[in-house]
Amino acid sequence: MADANDEALAQLIAVFDSQFSESQLLAALARRRGNVASTIDLLLSQQDPPAKRRRTAISDFFAPGPASTKKPASPPPESSVVQSSTAGLRNAFDLLGKKADDDNDDDPASSGGPPIWLKADTISSAVPCELFTNILPPDLADTLLRVLLTEATTWRRREFVLFDREVQSPHATSFYEDRTPDGVSAADYWYGGKREKEVRTMPPAMRAARDFIALRVNERMRARDAASPSGKRHFAELRGEWRPNICVANSYRDHEEGVGPHIDKLTYLGPRPTIGSLSLGAARPFRLRRIARPGGAPAQTFNVVLPHNSLLIMFPPTQEEYRHSVPKCQSSSLSPHPISHATRINLTFRVSRQEYQNSVPMCKCGNPAELRPVVKQEKTFGRYFYMCGTGGSEARGIPAGTNCGMFEWLDVKAKVSAAARNENESYVW
Repeated sequence: MADANDEALAQLIAVFDSQFSESQLLAALARRRGNVASTIDLLLSQQDPPAKRRRTAISDFFAPGPASTKKPASPPPESSVVQSSTAGLRNAFDLLGKKADDDNDDDPASSGGPPIWLKADTISSAVPCELFTNILPPDLADTLLRVLLTEATTWRRREFVLFDREVQSPHATSFYEDRTPDGVSAADYWYGGKREKEVRTMPPAMRAARDFIALRVNERMRARDAASPSGKRHFAELRGEWRPNICVANSYRDHEEGVGPHIDKLTYLGPRPTIGSLSLGAARPFRLRRIARPGGAPAQTFNVVLPHNSLLIMFPPTQEEYRHSVPKCQSSSLSPHPISHATRINLTFRVSRQEYQNSVPMCKCGNPAELRPVVKQEKTFGRYFYMCGTGGSEARGIPAGTNCGMFEWLDVKAKVSAAARNENESYVW
């Protein structure tokens, strides 16, 4: 019974983050006799009205949303204005009552103290990240920015269910991959329980930027390996060279668009990923929040301004121990760029690992489940689990936004051993 409660508690914490204490979650679980889906419904019914809520209960990642009706600090060029494909849907920030710079991180009681501002020469001493400016040749950076401003006019805003309402996230996004030689997509990709409707091929300028970034990331990964006590990487991490084959692109049209605190989806990346994040266009604050947990360091918020043509490398365990966001900000906190004006374009280069991409379990909705880390419970911290992506299924009578209750622990060592066998290698623990 204890193991069952541990599994259910891990799933509830992943859904509700810090909105309820462990004891409250366990009490609600007991009231619903261990039924996770029923417990989630119970807890949602106990939350404050949407106007008073400051953070999401269902999703830890806000997808792209409709353009603001307010005039940006500096109007972006016509080609950079992202059009909304769906009328009548509310912006997720509006539904959550978000204000500029408000993701609950500036409250000392919730974040462990006021935010600490970091720079390129101080960031690595505070968080598992490194920041490099002028990472690309200037001509390539400007060319890529222009290409993406044009492409961004057809990027879409993700739609998802929040508090029983269909909403759009407050920025636009698209998904790119490095296609196979015959031009066929390598796989079906899913996000939030829904299939990616449009997977694009990386344009030449993006591939060129990817190659520059891969050189720097691999150089820094080798340096980190050499500096580690064991002289090698954590067993769960990617082995060998970091060769990014997918990219999530985001467009923030002005200071009022952003993305809330989240952990990047690990379903295709696997545990302890390294992510290379390229910023182009307007400079604005990026936020990292260390997650408080029993026996660990206290919560703390860190801010850093990411300028045009800068690379932020998020090393392990960023995704396991921090949430990151691009908060709405005051127009005075944004530095316009001569080409994009108030618009910021962000490319996050990632490695989709075959051993994870090809073996995603299905949830009860009939959709691929999502891989998540345990982030708060001390007893199971460091473990990973699959759970419902809340995509729903009309055929099975499961509404979108509903958690079907699927839960499955990931056996990381078995996965690593199987991958090593497939590569005719052996792994020494």
